[in-house]
Amino acid sequence: MSHLLVQIYFGYALAIGITSNRMVGSIFKQTCFSRCYALVVNIATLVLTPALLWESRNGFRGSHSFPKLILITFHVRYLVAYAVILYTVLSRGFRDRALKEVQPLLIKLMHEEKRNGRQRLTRSLLLPLYLKFFMAIYMCLTIWIFHSYSGPEINWKTIAKIIFLGNALNILEIVPMGYFLALWHIASGYDLVNQRLDDIMASTPVDFEKLQNIWSLHAALTRTAIRVNKIYGLQMLANRFDNFIYGVINAYWGTFFTFDADTNFVWVVIGSVTYWIRCVDSYLIDHMSDLVMRYQSSPKHAWSERCWSQEINSYVTYVSSSKLQLRTCGLYQENRSLWFETISSILYYYIMLLQFHLVMRN
Repeated sequence: MSHLLVQIYFGYALAIGITSNRMVGSIFKQTCFSRCYALVVNIATLVLTPALLWESRNGFRGSHSFPKLILITFHVRYLVAYAVILYTVLSRGFRDRALKEVQPLLIKLMHEEKRNGRQRLTRSLLLPLYLKFFMAIYMCLTIWIFHSYSGPEINWKTIAKIIFLGNALNILEIVPMGYFLALWHIASGYDLVNQRLDDIMASTPVDFEKLQNIWSLHAALTRTAIRVNKIYGLQMLANRFDNFIYGVINAYWGTFFTFDADTNFVWVVIGSVTYWIRCVDSYLIDHMSDLVMRYQSSPKHAWSERCWSQEINSYVTYVSSSKLQLRTCGLYQENRSLWFETISSILYYYIMLLQFHLVMRN
């Protein structure tokens, strides 16, 4: 099931032009056609998205008489969104390079599973994966739904515009998903390493050749995690800024449309659910970063009850001295506490926007 979801993700990522790689089995393949297709979609996205956003702005402005601050925040929200889309499209080559970094690791994990049997995926790995896919699908669908509701009368031309603009805005949801999936595969690799190590230590006598192979796999996982984190650094910084702007402005919009505008209650509920789903979606990336770092330096307290040797001592020393620290552009560490700090900042600026709204209304 998880493999099928990953295949669907890379198929849609190729369709909207954020990668030129196709996933065949567990191998990433790039062809001349896929590169040309991605280039054409990227050019169309950069050229047509501003015009469609402006048309959406005119439709939004003409549908009701809104306060000035609502219109200002509307402009800010979509200017930031387009700036992040622009950077995302122009930096596609860096993300394709990240896939090449992950590819050898996936092959190593496949060979390890062939030698010693398939990995037992734990709930702590499967639950975030399924939640992330559910939330990504939900957010992509609601973008189309909201734009179809706020647009003019529905015809084939309007539908084409909604689909195109929806795909462009979905870039903001799909690209962080690629980083999440890279971290998820690394975390599952560390989990596999920990399972194999427990099996090796439980056997008598200890197979030191297998221990050496697992040690090599652990080192490869750490190198890949550092490289992927470095490649995605600026991208995740841009996406975090977009999430922050979204969080502040949409909280303000939600308050306004709930109390000060004649809005259907169903749309208020859908908007509220979408807002909190997006908040939890951003939390899952920080949670996965935390999980990678925790699995990388998993404690081995039970090993002290086993027969100790120089090889085991060397491995434990290696793990304790090479703790992984995932940081975004060297600015801050990616973990769950970062998400709570972001939410508190969103709440602070949301209150400021409400104060501006009250002052400008009076």
